[in-house]
Amino acid sequence: MIWVAFLPILVSCALGNRTVEQVPFFHGHVFENSSPGSRVNGLSVPLKRLNSQRLCGTGESGTAAAHFKLLGDGSENFRVFAHHKRGHILLKTSGVLDREERGEYALGLGLCCGQCAGLSREEEGESPVVAEVASIKVDVLDTNDHQPAFPGTDVKLSLDDATALRTSIYTVTARDDDSGKNAELIYFSRPKNGSFYAVPKTGDILLVDSILGLDEPIKFKVFARDRGWPPRTSQSVAVEINPRQWPVAPSHNPEQEKRKPKSQMKVPERKSRSVMESDSPVFINVSEDAGIGSVVMNLNPVRFQSAAFELVEPDVESSPVSVSRDSGDIVISRRLDRETEPLVEITVKVQDKR
Repeated sequence: MIWVAFLPILVSCALGNRTVEQVPFFHGHVFENSSPGSRVNGLSVPLKRLNSQRLCGTGESGTAAAHFKLLGDGSENFRVFAHHKRGHILLKTSGVLDREERGEYALGLGLCCGQCAGLSREEEGESPVVAEVASIKVDVLDTNDHQPAFPGTDVKLSLDDATALRTSIYTVTARDDDSGKNAELIYFSRPKNGSFYAVPKTGDILLVDSILGLDEPIKFKVFARDRGWPPRTSQSVAVEINPRQWPVAPSHNPEQEKRKPKSQMKVPERKSRSVMESDSPVFINVSEDAGIGSVVMNLNPVRFQSAAFELVEPDVESSPVSVSRDSGDIVISRRLDRETEPLVEITVKVQDKR
C-alpha cells in the first residue's frame, strides 16, 4: 500500500534583497447601510497564520509591538482591531457602505514591527516599510433599500373591441436597483376588472374577457412589488384602454323618410330578423399555439336582446373553430398551422330568438 501525503507548500520568489511570499486569504461580508463600527461578519484573521516573527526580525513575536494597517483601494472604509483574548485580527466599518456604489473590496493586511513603525517620513526619507501578510476580500451584501419604479409615463391605448382573448396588448416593466430577491418583481393591477389581467411574472397586460360593444374607457393601475423583506411597492402606472368599435351599418332615420315625397319613398322589404353578412369583416389575430378549447373571441353583445349564433361557412367538419349557439364564443376546435392555413375566413349568422 502506498501512502501519499499532501504537504502545504509556501511559494516564494526572491526580488532583489526582499522576498515576496504567498499570503493567506480571508473572506468576510457586511450588509450595506450598517452603522459605522459594524463588524465584518465571517472574517477573523488568526495571528498564528501571520509570519510576524520574520518581518519584525525577532525570535519571539510577543516581544515586538506589532502594528497593522489596511492596504488597497477603499481601505479607508474599514479599520483594524485586535481581539486579544482570541489572538485574532478583525475588521469594522468606519462609515456607511452602499452596495449599489461598490459591492466588494479587495484589501491587504499590512504589518510592520515597532521599530519600523516608529520611523517618521522625514527621518527615513520615505514611509515606513509595510509588508502585506494577508489578503482580504469584503463583500457588501444587499438590503432592500430601493423601491421599484416604472421608467415610463402613464399608458393610454386604443384597442379594437374584436381583439382575440388572451392577447397581450401591452407590457409594463419596472426597475429595481437592488439585487437577488430584493430585485425580483411581481406585477398586479388595482382595481381588479374582468377584462384585463396583469401577468405577475412578466408585466404583460392580457385581454381576458370580451370588450365587444363597450364604449366607455376601462381604467386601472398597475403596481410592481419586490420579493425582499420588508417588501417594497412601486408607485402606480395608470392604464386607460379605449375600445374601438368595429364598423356598424348605418341606421335609417325615420325623420328623413317622412320629409321625402311619397313617390320617392320605398316600401321596405320584409327581412329576417338575422344578420347574414357584413360589409366590414372583423379580423382576429390568433396564435398558432392556441390550445384546443381556447376562446378567442365573444360575439356578444349584439343588437338583439336574445341572440342565437350559427356558423354558416365553412361547415363544422372543416372549420378550425366552432361557435357556441347561445353564448357567441368562438372556440378553437383543432390545431392551427400558420404555414398551411395562414388565414381562416368564417361567416357567422346572428339571429333573434324572439
